[in-house]
Amino acid sequence: MKFLVCLFGLLVGLISLLYAQDWTPEDSLRLQRLLEGDGEIKLNPHALEELERNFGRPKASEEKSWLEFDETLPHTPSEKEKKSRLVLRPYTGYTPYNWDPIRQCKIDIDKPTWRQNILRGMEQIAAETPSPSGLSFMAIFTKEFWDRKGKKRRAATLEALKAYGDSITVHYKEKPSVE
Repeated sequence: MKFLVCLFGLLVGLISLLYAQDWTPEDSLRLQRLLEGDGEIKLNPHALEELERNFGRPKASEEKSWLEFDETLPHTPSEKEKKSRLVLRPYTGYTPYNWDPIRQCKIDIDKPTWRQNILRGMEQIAAETPSPSGLSFMAIFTKEFWDRKGKKRRAATLEALKAYGDSITVHYKEKPSVE
């Protein structure tokens, strides 16, 4: 409720300020008398100076000296050469496969490595041994595995589609061959 009262008071205050600025008929009569009269119109000289100074020119400066590099700042010394670390076993379990710990740089590997195809040839060995192919041990954790009613419904739909497919199959009569 307080919010509504405050909002109403704010709106009334704004509206009263706006109505105070309106041009009234008395103001237009005063302006007409001033323009028709023989007297000289006196303008505010300070306002004219302000208009002449800012007219046609931007107020803000286009120069941005703070964006230019300051030459007075100290600079960093040149990069020191890295000392190579000589150890008996430079490669550890945590060394990335494309990192050279002796030269301290990355190794660019363009050729395929053993990491890309570690089981090369295993598919040929597995082809000779019997295995439950097509079965997934993760199937028992799915909703479809336990949905017996859905399986029956799908089987009935497939049977109906097979019967329907047979009824619309078009069989062309073969013309007897003339011998």
